[in-house]
Formats: sequence, C-alpha cells, structure tokens
Amino acid sequence: MAQLTVHAPGLDLPNPLMLASGLQGGSVSALERVAKSRCGGLVSKSIGPSPREIYPGPVCVEAMNGVILNAMGLPNPGVDAFSKMLANNEFAKPMLVSIFGPDSESFSNIAIKMEKSGATALELNLSCPHSKPGSTALIVGQQPNLIHEYVSAVKDVVNIPVYAKLTPNTASIAIEAGAALNAGADGISLINTVSALEIDPFAGRPIIGNLLCGMSGPTIRPIAQRKIAEVALAMRRGDIPVAPILGMGGITTGLDVARFIMLGATAVQIGSALIYDDIDVFETIEKELNDFMDVQGFRDLESMRGIALDSLEGLN
Repeated sequence: MAQLTVHAPGLDLPNPLMLASGLQGGSVSALERVAKSRCGGLVSKSIGPSPREIYPGPVCVEAMNGVILNAMGLPNPGVDAFSKMLANNEFAKPMLVSIFGPDSESFSNIAIKMEKSGATALELNLSCPHSKPGSTALIVGQQPNLIHEYVSAVKDVVNIPVYAKLTPNTASIAIEAGAALNAGADGISLINTVSALEIDPFAGRPIIGNLLCGMSGPTIRPIAQRKIAEVALAMRRGDIPVAPILGMGGITTGLDVARFIMLGATAVQIGSALIYDDIDVFETIEKELNDFMDVQGFRDLESMRGIALDSLEGLN
C-alpha cells in the first residue's frame, strides 16, 4: 500500500485529504464528526472579528450537474467564541484555522487570539468573492499590494505557519502567490470559488439570495488545476519562492487527487463533494487514491508530485 503521509508547516497529515473551509467546520460537534472520518486534516469555517449570520436564502444551489453556486456570507460565531471553543477542545486531526477581516489590523488581532487559543496554523481567507452583500468591488486577493500587507501584518504577530488562500478570479495568479510568499506566507491555498451568476428565467432574477455568488463543484476542477500549475511552474522557474500548495476545487475522486498532486500540490481540500456523499467521501477517495498508486507503482506522494509539470515546462 502506498505511503500517503504529508508533512507541511503546521500540518502532519496521515493522508493528503483535508476538509475545506466553509463546510461542517464551525462547531465542535461538526469538526469532531469530520475528524472521525478518513480525512487527514481539517480546515475551520472562516472566522471573523464578530459573529455573522448567514445571508438570506437561497444560499447554496446545485444549478446544474456538477455546478454548485453559493453565497453564504461567511457565517461564523466570531473570534471570541471560536477561540474559546478551540482552547477547550482537542481534535483528532490537525486543523488549519481559517480567518478573515475587513483590514490587516483585524486579521492580525484575530490571528493573535487564535494562536493563544492553541491554533497550530492559519489560513488567511483573502479571496471570498461574496464577503459583502452584492459587492462587485475588488477583493484583497486581487490586489498584490494588499496581499503583501495582510500577510506581513499577520506574520509579524504570530509564530505559527500561515497559508494564504487566493482567488482564481485574476489574470495572473502567480503574481498574487508571489506577493503572499514574499511577505512570508508559509504556503498557498488554491483556489477559492469562481465568481458566478445564474438567473431563474421564470422569476426573472438571480437564483441566489445574495444575487452574486461563487461557483464550486466538479466543473471548476480544470480551472483549479490550471491555477495550481501556473503557481507551481513559477516556483519551479524561481520566479517566486517555493512553498507548499494546498489544492482545492471540484475534487470528488482519488484520480482527482492524483491530478492535483501531479501538478505540484502538497495536499488537497475537499468541500462540495461532501454535499453528495457526506464524510464517507474521504474513505472512498483515500481508497481510490491508494488503488491508483499501487497499480501505477507510485510508492508515495512525493514520487508523483509535480510529474505533470514536466510537459508544461517552457509555458508562460
């Protein structure tokens, strides 16, 4: 059987399959339930400076086969409540704590509280496309100067590893990744949801309560793979610092995980697949990945990591 362990800053995982932020990661009971599955690690819901309610519905719709649209509004219990929960509980799997805020000072304050409560690594959500109701404004993840500012601010006040979660909704994601890494980020998370919009022709209005939304699900997987390849190739060329990549976006099978690893991902996060198969999906995907690696002769993840990049060398 292939060796699936992963070692990355703040994350020692028994396998590369992590729960993605946004699903089943906002309460003790939910996190404990997922931790009992065959996942390798957890990512919490994005935690902000104060409690936030979910947007008016509908907030999550399968618009067509393989297309999940959502705009939940980053509902969360707030940093104080979550910090207390984190300090009073130990989870069976390593956990990245996802955080967000309106400015770099807010990110820093939340990061300090999370570290004091026992967080071993942070994921900075710099890229949610619907954090403000109906907003079409640029987000932090589309502005390299702000990415650098936010990451630097957090790295200045904590000693735990920091991952920057970036948006695919940009022209050259390697530039944004470079901004985060040059500011001290220990790794990159790719990708957040793709900006989207769907209309109900009978109602004559968008189908999501927030009007604008993000798209996830199997349909976005090739987009995620393209963005990961762009960042991994930039690292290979020496254009940006080398660091772990946590890949996500439409992963539903063991073969999908292999694709991400072959493009340079260190580990992956799985979200929308839980909508279809709940937490049992981790066991299914782990088995499929093991079977594939055994048949193909890959003894461990490192033996296939980045091999698909060889054929992409020379692309700009």
